[in-house]
Amino acid sequence: MLDVLTEPQIWLILVAFIHAIVGVILPSDWSDDTNKIMAGFFLLTSVTMLYAAFCLDGEEQARLALVIAGPVWVWFVIICAMGLEWNLGKESQVMNWKVNAPPLLLWGILALTGLLNSGWV
Repeated sequence: MLDVLTEPQIWLILVAFIHAIVGVILPSDWSDDTNKIMAGFFLLTSVTMLYAAFCLDGEEQARLALVIAGPVWVWFVIICAMGLEWNLGKESQVMNWKVNAPPLLLWGILALTGLLNSGWV
């Protein structure tokens, strides 16, 4: 069971869908052109993750998972530490640790599984 939880492929698929649905599609204000543009751009991350999950394997897959998720996790840490305000979408929200715990956890696990399977450690 533990082997399944440390597979980058599983986490790439899981995070891709959660990012697309919960992180982009549901909160976006689709009546606003700027929201449509940003949502479309953000959805490209899910496409890249699904490519890595289904078209790569082994160390290549793990390294791409790390390269995608690591900087996203670091960016979430920075924006939470700075308390930046997200004003795209249906409602504005201040980026804080409590609200962003789920994405920090998901992106962090994806980055960690990528690192552990990358052959770099």
